[in-house]
Amino acid sequence: MKYKTFIKSLLTASAFMLVYACTDKKAADFKEVLAKKESQATDMLLSEKGLESAKLNYLIAYDYPKALNIIDKEEIEFNNIIKDIEKVNTAGISKGQEIQQAEINYYTALKDLYIFSRKEIEQEKQTKEEKDEQKIRISLDKRYELALEKQKLYQKVYKADEQRFSAQKQFESENNLK
Repeated sequence: MKYKTFIKSLLTASAFMLVYACTDKKAADFKEVLAKKESQATDMLLSEKGLESAKLNYLIAYDYPKALNIIDKEEIEFNNIIKDIEKVNTAGISKGQEIQQAEINYYTALKDLYIFSRKEIEQEKQTKEEKDEQKIRISLDKRYELALEKQKLYQKVYKADEQRFSAQKQFESENNLK
């Protein structure tokens, strides 16, 4: 009798551990996907050979068409990151949907910030090519307005990053990840 009770307890514990291990594995896999996407974004924006660095080099050389082309590539890259995160099935992952949405919101805000450079480059190009003094002043005023608008985009990124950080902590805690 004790033997049967022991076997039942062992089987129940094994089944529980199997389910728990699968959930942790799925959560760990999702965390790995998120880490890869973060690395991808970091490389694009901060590495010496990344797209943002190339864009800045073109701007220094006043090669506006190539700089704008780089922004198109950045937009595609951001869209791919967002789509890859959206594709992950979060069913059965504790706080999976919350972290997924927080990541999507963060990368969308980051994309909006970096893609905003299009407006700035177009305005810089217009200012540089303008010869009329009055039109140059108007163009410079527009650049000031763009700077204020960009500051709002930075605020959205900061807010999305705070929400992302909070969601990551909850996700890691719920899924026993570090």
